[in-house]
Amino acid sequence: MQHLDIAELVRSALEVSGCDPSLIGGIDSHSTIVLDLFALPSICISVKDEDVWIWAQLGADSMVVLQQRAYEILMTIMEGCQFVRGGQLLLGEQNGELTLKALVHPDFLSDGEKFSNALNGFYNHLEVFSRSLMR
Repeated sequence: MQHLDIAELVRSALEVSGCDPSLIGGIDSHSTIVLDLFALPSICISVKDEDVWIWAQLGADSMVVLQQRAYEILMTIMEGCQFVRGGQLLLGEQNGELTLKALVHPDFLSDGEKFSNALNGFYNHLEVFSRSLMR
């Protein structure tokens, strides 16, 4: 895999998605990139061993709610995602919080437009999961 400039890829994806370039601050490709959202958990983007992960912590209380809404959440996961390697989002526990994770498929890392599709897809799933866990 050729060198991936994740900072430039994220910046380009945000611009393709309609984000005003003046609102995009400095992006450091050497640490986790955090996109703060209104009324939703922050979306984090990180690179580990040349793999790109998009993830969001859904909150500590989510583990209890997960038990109550497991069927609904499982059905959502089983719908699949084109932008995820393996076609499935992952749920896990990280630092005591339920975390939604996506290992981005390499086909969605070639340019800002394709990566914006992955980011927007993750955002849409984050909305669904947040709605399920918060109601």
